[in-house]
Amino acid sequence: MTTNKNNYFNNSKNVIVSLVFIIPFLVLYELICFFYFVGENYQIRNSADVIIRDFFNIFGSVADQFYALTLVAVLFFIFFVNKSEKNKFPIKYNFLIIMLIEGILLGFLMLILLNNSSIFNTPKYLYQDNLLLNLYLCIGAGIWEEILFRLFIFSILFTLLGSILKDKALIQIFISLIVSSLLFSLFHYIGNNADIFQLNTFIIRFIGGFVLGVIYIYRGFGISVMTHISYDFILVSLPLIYNT
Repeated sequence: MTTNKNNYFNNSKNVIVSLVFIIPFLVLYELICFFYFVGENYQIRNSADVIIRDFFNIFGSVADQFYALTLVAVLFFIFFVNKSEKNKFPIKYNFLIIMLIEGILLGFLMLILLNNSSIFNTPKYLYQDNLLLNLYLCIGAGIWEEILFRLFIFSILFTLLGSILKDKALIQIFISLIVSSLLFSLFHYIGNNADIFQLNTFIIRFIGGFVLGVIYIYRGFGISVMTHISYDFILVSLPLIYNT
């Protein structure tokens, strides 16, 4: 019996479909930065984005251009490597809309799971009194943190463990989830603009990273990005709406 690869759940997990899905959000992120926050203190970026960009500073004055070209090259490389999947997993725009809805719903469920009664009492240091800035920061976190911690770190850990724990995929997944989630949580307390370490927020972020990792494994990269964006944006926007 063959599996129908064109059904929603298989199609939406595919890496090509995920890339097509997140590209509009990546473009929006860059456009908000370029047009709205240019020349202001708000021309800031998600820390995961900064880590990746800092690597390109070795190219000096052309660092930004080289970064952009590399990003485009990586996207084309992923498309090329997965070109055989193109016909198996065609881009269906109604599926992209359902992915958007699914990500928003999962983000809201994550919010209830992790924050329950404190949904309307988000600590002030976690958000800005500017809805567009909040959207910008949430998109950046959703895209770049998922790239760094799920697409890169989780995948690399899973691959490395595969050579050690042969035929033990569940253990590979579990260890990779634990380590990548710990790093994801610790990441928020490192750097000049880091949050103040608190055990409760560390645990919440660890659980959040674990949940996002599970979503990444079983629902794909695009859905994990959308869930992350939705979770963050609802979390930081509700206090603004609630207090107006």
